Amino acid sequence: FDSKDLGAMAPAAFAGMGAQQMKAMPATAMAGMGAEQLTQLPPATFKQMTLDQVKALPSTAFAGMGADQMKAMPTTAMKSFDSKDLGAMAPAAFAGMGAQQMKAMPATAMAGMGAEQLTQLPPATFKQMTPDQVKALPSTAFAGMTPSQLGQLPATSVKAMEKKDISLLSPEAVAGLQLSQAKGWSTAQLGSLTREAAAALPKELFNGLSAAQKAAITKI
Repeated sequence: FDSKDLGAMAPAAFAGMGAQQMKAMPATAMAGMGAEQLTQLPPATFKQMTLDQVKALPSTAFAGMGADQMKAMPTTAMKSFDSKDLGAMAPAAFAGMGAQQMKAMPATAMAGMGAEQLTQLPPATFKQMTPDQVKALPSTAFAGMTPSQLGQLPATSVKAMEKKDISLLSPEAVAGLQLSQAKGWSTAQLGSLTREAAAALPKELFNGLSAAQKAAITKI
């Protein structure tokens, strides 16, 4: 098979592909696959996808990816993702991402993620988010963060948030913030919370902050 062969196939044909057939597929052939074709692939075939095969897929093909397909993808293959790939994916696909897959995700790929995509990520994936991954996220993506997601972020990654990122956190998300996380924020970062978000901070969290941090919040 080459890319022209795959590009000419009807989407329904891909539903019959087996895992071992995918294993034998030349990486260069994957360049011919589109979203309507990729969406028909059984999840078991994704378990056999190599880094080179995923890298060869057009970014537009990822629009057809589902949660079960994402869940089956090897962590080694995740390393090939770039921002265009993630930007093309349907939000539902992100619900299938695992913690180890997030750990393998290139930080630069996170730049393609939007709020509707981020909000679908399982909270466990946030445990693996690095400061570089958080820095690479567009500020607008933080509007989709949930309380359980924010609460799982390592303190070092929470500290990596920019002021604009923090200003877009919803009051609901901020309610999930942990004291160990908030202690790492500067007064400028805390002062970037919206008035509604600041009001949503748990009382016990506020009481555990430094005097300067409390003052930054009360001035909002």
